[in-house]
Amino acid sequence: MFMKLIIVESPTKARTIGKFVGKEFVVESSFGHVRDLASSSLSVDVEHDFAPKYVIPKKALPAIKRLKEKLKNTETLILATDEDREGEAIAWHLTKVLDPAKTLNGRGKKNKTTATLPKTERIVFHEITKRAIEEALAHPRNINMRLVDAQQARRILDRLVGYKLSPFLWKKVMRGLSAGRVQSVALRLIVKREKEIEAFVAQTYWSISATLTKEREKTTFSADLARIGKNAVPKPGLTDKPQVHGITEALKNATWHVAALEQKATERAPLPPFTTSTLQQAAWQRLGFSAKKTMMVAQQLYEGMEVAGEGSTGLITYMRTDSFHVAESALADASTYIADAIGERYKLPRPRRFKTSAKGAQEAHEAIRPTVPARAPETIKANLSRDQFRLYDLIWRRFIASQMQPALFETASAAILADTADEQYTFRARGIQERFDGFTRIWQIKTEEVVLPKLQKGEEVFPERVAAEEHETQPPARYTDASLVKSLEQFGIGRPSTYASIISVIQERNYAEKNQDKRFIPTEIGRTVDDMLTKHFPSIVDVDFTAHIEEELDEIAEGKKEWQPVIKTFYEPFAILLAQKYETVEKKDLTEPAGENCEQCGKPMLIKHGRFGKFIACSGFPDCKNTKPLPPKELGIACPACGAAEGGKVVERRGKKGRTFYGCSRYPSCNFATWKKPTGALCPECNAPLVEERAGESCSSKTCGWRKTKVRAEKNNEK
Repeated sequence: MFMKLIIVESPTKARTIGKFVGKEFVVESSFGHVRDLASSSLSVDVEHDFAPKYVIPKKALPAIKRLKEKLKNTETLILATDEDREGEAIAWHLTKVLDPAKTLNGRGKKNKTTATLPKTERIVFHEITKRAIEEALAHPRNINMRLVDAQQARRILDRLVGYKLSPFLWKKVMRGLSAGRVQSVALRLIVKREKEIEAFVAQTYWSISATLTKEREKTTFSADLARIGKNAVPKPGLTDKPQVHGITEALKNATWHVAALEQKATERAPLPPFTTSTLQQAAWQRLGFSAKKTMMVAQQLYEGMEVAGEGSTGLITYMRTDSFHVAESALADASTYIADAIGERYKLPRPRRFKTSAKGAQEAHEAIRPTVPARAPETIKANLSRDQFRLYDLIWRRFIASQMQPALFETASAAILADTADEQYTFRARGIQERFDGFTRIWQIKTEEVVLPKLQKGEEVFPERVAAEEHETQPPARYTDASLVKSLEQFGIGRPSTYASIISVIQERNYAEKNQDKRFIPTEIGRTVDDMLTKHFPSIVDVDFTAHIEEELDEIAEGKKEWQPVIKTFYEPFAILLAQKYETVEKKDLTEPAGENCEQCGKPMLIKHGRFGKFIACSGFPDCKNTKPLPPKELGIACPACGAAEGGKVVERRGKKGRTFYGCSRYPSCNFATWKKPTGALCPECNAPLVEERAGESCSSKTCGWRKTKVRAEKNNEK
């Protein structure tokens, strides 16, 4: 009996789709990629139009063998891989490896057969639901070679940079290093930010505020100094301490009155539904998920979950997208749900549509949304893991909120004049009150209500307290998963399918690590690699150059450019520069004297760099292979657990996954350990050790809530 064979990438996706199609269909999985460039060589023929040399990985052979058997009884082959460039390339590679005339050795040898591939169709869909699969099967198309070429071009460019530049780093720095076309730019951003932090000089400044009240009223309100005479208070604040003292003294004898009032209605509209970038940012900010974890959980929700009464079904649309587009049917379903479940007054009179602004975005794709808007998170909570539920809840709320009425607020502003004998000071009081919650009923935002009393122009007010507060400017914040993804997208570096892998690679290479606040800090090796690339291969780490390459890849996908000339334009000057640098760049010596001799051969020991950090090794290598770990770094702080009695010291250590923590030098005799760096001081309330926080310090005791926070001078968008 002849059948229709549908091939997808994963078994989960295959199981879900299998429940939506008839008995004439068989759904199988390729278990991911079926061909790739050989890892043992460059596998790109730079002399002949950069022709790639593909091989079949050993792990793919069982799947291909199984698919070839299924193909013998197939009348129609349907390729249902993901709808992005990667998925299109997998579909194309499947047609090559499943060709009956080809052997499985990956070298393109012919079998003695007249058989050919059956009729082949390509289908795509944004969600894995019965309706979407039936619609896709009704409208098949051919493989889009423009998308395949764009994916091939990216893969070849990355291979040329990685396989050509990495050996240069081995020779000039140390073995085991690697350079990547896009990861090197991400590392550049992290290192550049760290250097900005190191160069930052804190500035002390003051703000002056007044607590005011109306006559015979107990209600108080606050106002901040905004102008001195006709001059606005400079940003971030006043920097002359004697001037600040003089102002506060003068204000003790001032008379205060209301000079101006302004009241107006304002509204706040919801954010668009998620793209890959904004999902990764929000998942980090609200759930603490890394970009990698976000994509892993989103993949599970997309490919299908068992839902009571429905069986296996996809819960969200495709999670690799940079489009805000939403299907008309989903907009209508969301509107109906909002009216029925939340309230008619929260419903929009017509759907809200958002314009996609990302470079290279494909409007045919959809934003990330629930496949069934009426499927509220609580109704399927029992079917999901904790992480799956939290991410689905986030996606569902963001989408439903995007189709709700804006939140309405009433804002009030009052200019308060303080007249002294020599000067007039203007203070500004502001208030905000919510009048209608709108979309915030579903998607919470931080809005602190401040209510001003009823004031009249010319009315006298009275100061209860006038105070100057000292602040210190803070350096720019280190990157998080969220802010790094945001910067990559803003600069046009990478695409939705690559953000998470870029961040993972720089950590796997030990070029950057996360501190206690989950913020990226470049390692010493990472800084060395960045310095080498920045100095000798500036275009490789240049944001604008890398963004230009991404634009050219988009143009290949759009059919505006051929892929070979794009690669040639990049590779030829790169190859010439690389050859020059091999001749002119001196090897960088990273070793340092360890200050001790080898206990095995007596030669001096050296501090060397390895893939996982520094270690001590004998200078007599390779004759003497003695090595040992570098002693843990002491912080100069007594161990809170045993320091007084046994003399233990707090030292910096690394866990199995490379994460820094702090423990006792007497381990295992003392098992004191903490992820956060101790300050050496004790809590004023419970006497437990204090630990560093991003903007201050806090008590390490879980039962004590003591915390001291530094005031940041400038709001930072990077949360």
